[in-house]
Amino acid sequence: MPPEKVCPDCEEPLERMELQGTNALGSLSIVSPADDDGLLSGIRADEILEPVPYVCPACRRTLLYAEE
Repeated sequence: MPPEKVCPDCEEPLERMELQGTNALGSLSIVSPADDDGLLSGIRADEILEPVPYVCPACRRTLLYAEE
């Protein structure tokens, strides 16, 4: 089991939340750039991660973690 994420301000355990938006094209992604500079390099990425928000129930600080 992965270690629990903790708020850096309050040291309270963070609660995992779901990221929602109104983007008609789909969900947000975090991508690393492709190695080549070709025409389609902006479309293809070497690694695609999903931003996952975690919120502190005490101070409401929100942190995004990149997860697969």
